[in-house]
Amino acid sequence: MKLVLTLLLGAAIATAQSAKVPVKIDGESHKLILFADGTVGGWGDTRDGQLGPRASIPNSSGHSTVYVSIALPGKARDIAAGARASYVLLENGSVVAFGAGFEGQLGCGARCLAGSETPVEVSGLTDVVRIAARSNSAFAVHRDGSISMWGARYLGEGERRIDTPERAAGLPPVTRVAAGAGFLMALTPEGRVWMAGKLPFGRIYADDAVQPLAEVPGLSDVAGIVATQVAAVLKKDGTVWVWGNNDQAQFGNGRRDIDERTRVPVRVPGVANVTALSGAMSGRHFLALLQDGTLRSWGNSDWGQAGAGVTGREQSTVAAPRISGVKTVFAAGNNSLAIKTDGTLWIWGNGSSYPGVWPLQRRAPFPVQLRIPEGIVQK
Repeated sequence: MKLVLTLLLGAAIATAQSAKVPVKIDGESHKLILFADGTVGGWGDTRDGQLGPRASIPNSSGHSTVYVSIALPGKARDIAAGARASYVLLENGSVVAFGAGFEGQLGCGARCLAGSETPVEVSGLTDVVRIAARSNSAFAVHRDGSISMWGARYLGEGERRIDTPERAAGLPPVTRVAAGAGFLMALTPEGRVWMAGKLPFGRIYADDAVQPLAEVPGLSDVAGIVATQVAAVLKKDGTVWVWGNNDQAQFGNGRRDIDERTRVPVRVPGVANVTALSGAMSGRHFLALLQDGTLRSWGNSDWGQAGAGVTGREQSTVAAPRISGVKTVFAAGNNSLAIKTDGTLWIWGNGSSYPGVWPLQRRAPFPVQLRIPEGIVQK
């Protein structure tokens, strides 16, 4: 009996150790997923090699019909997905990139402008602790709090292509960055926010001047930053604040009004005790994780990405998606994903119109479990 119990216990431990435990998801038209064991996979648009060699990936109209495991030169610590390229931070503090390179987004000079379907090292990056990407731009936070940037970007000096990473000047040490629709946010260890680009303090008009890096006045005690088409912060007291334009109900105040604009952060009503905040660019929605493991959502819900049953219109007031026991949450493109405390992964929102595309075949207005790599949800 002892031998049997020992064998069963050993098998259970081996299974637990070999299980894929997801820790982060990022992306818009293609998604990357990072696991606790340092491996990375993905799904979605494959047309630029942003999920690896295209010839090896079954696809429908350039979108993967299977979950894709991505081969890397080392274990991963962080991931970031741009519009047409992917980035992975490795354990040694370097960064590799793959996908399209025409805007310098692979960060390895003229030789990479044609793109790469296999990971290439971004030039000159060391001691990186966090990465971020948006559109055709990429960013790295170094251990000393400085930021490197490459690709196409706005930072006050006008738009230009940066083929190899450059350090940002005039910025205090930061812990993280977030890139939105033509603007950059950076968070300092003291909880202050710096911004630059087309939306320095809340973009109001299309011809607003591009601004250099500057601190957002009157904003302090910030725990997290989110940059999409609007800017948002999670404060240390568990409240959420947003500024910009309420054209997709991102203010969560019961209205969707293109003429409702603010350069000053306003509090999202009905949201408190928040421990994590996530927002999506194309999804135009927000997800907030509360201390009790439940979620709150608001903004656009054309594809059901708010998770509260609404499709084809906005979720203009804060709603509670039908899920609990959540540990981490991610708004990614037109989808939402949550990792529960038991390690299971859940997804809702957009389902593909392409036949057989992994993982959702139709819209999911409520969370459904996603098993990796066990096939398509909702055939």
